[in-house]
Amino acid sequence: MQEHLARLQDPDPYVRQKAAEVLGKMGTAAATPKVVQALTERLREDENKGVREAAARALGRMETAAATPEVLQALTERLREDENKGVREVAARALGRMETAAATPEVLQALTERLREDAAKEVRWAAVWALEKMGEAAATPEVLQALTERLREDAAKDVRWVAAWALGKMGPAAATPEVLQALTERLREDKDWGVRWEAAGALGQMGKAAATPEAIQALAERLLQDESMWVRQAAAGALGKMGRAAAQKEVIQALVQALRDRDPDVRSEAAEALRQLLPAHPEALRNFLRVLPVPMTPQETQTLKDVLRAYPGAVPALRALLSDPDPKVRARAVWALGWMGKAAATPEVVRDLLTRRLDEDPNVRTAALKVLRRLPVSPETVSAVLRDIQGDEPEAGEAAAWALERLG
Repeated sequence: MQEHLARLQDPDPYVRQKAAEVLGKMGTAAATPKVVQALTERLREDENKGVREAAARALGRMETAAATPEVLQALTERLREDENKGVREVAARALGRMETAAATPEVLQALTERLREDAAKEVRWAAVWALEKMGEAAATPEVLQALTERLREDAAKDVRWVAAWALGKMGPAAATPEVLQALTERLREDKDWGVRWEAAGALGQMGKAAATPEAIQALAERLLQDESMWVRQAAAGALGKMGRAAAQKEVIQALVQALRDRDPDVRSEAAEALRQLLPAHPEALRNFLRVLPVPMTPQETQTLKDVLRAYPGAVPALRALLSDPDPKVRARAVWALGWMGKAAATPEVVRDLLTRRLDEDPNVRTAALKVLRRLPVSPETVSAVLRDIQGDEPEAGEAAAWALERLG
């Protein structure tokens, strides 16, 4: 290490550059006070841009071990003042690699300035990347405003998508009305699928804090209409993370419709979103039943079975819907109980289904008959049902016929 340290003072700029590169590859193991000081001097004073860039990169590779006030000041100066865009870019990246240790007011201000003012898109991109690495520590009003401006206005699509990505990584702390509006606009309007993808992902990472009516509507639209499967997949994932506010009929309908998407990853993400949303609101399961596609393919049926079986409270919630005023909901609640298999093969469920055999709607009666015939009940369950039903009760005849059929 001493040999490379001495070469930082060599008259030949190529030798100095290579010495800085070697020290950088050593990472935190090389972050001694003498090495850090020598690299900082090269960063500040060297006339050769390659040496300055190599010194900045080396300090970045040392990460928080090199995040002294002197290093942060030197990197900030180069970020603001260096005439070479490569040095400015690497200085920004080095600050990002130091993460929250570099999130001082002076650093955040310098990164925000470069984000807004630098003519080189590579520097703007690196400034955003650095801010993302600092996470919530960088989520100041000034930073959020600058990121929102770049998301909306930057001519470079790479800068727009990395701005959306950074806002998402800052999580709920970044979910201001202005940020949410900008993300929703880019999700709907940006011509680049990568920007739309990152905008959807950012809304999802903000979760319930981003669950505005506008954001939810935009995500549901992109789920069904976007030409990119990546955007559709991200939209489904984001909706699943928004909780109660997203568990509305239009969203449930869009997710069920997405179960027929041509891409398997979109279908999988839509199913996962349904698993998350069905328990989130009392009306969600009812809305789910109302929008089920009829007829369904075997694959769709299996997916919906999996969704319901992953919902811990599905059986009692479905039992409650057996008395719904809408006969379509009652019939589909019966079918859904059949999908639950052993979890629904209880005396209580059987008794409910026998009652539905007397339903005024023929579709409900038919569904109850078919489910009762295939529900995997044990002989003990059959006996328990017969013991529970009195001879003068309306469903007594249905119970006797069902028991005779099941017991042979």
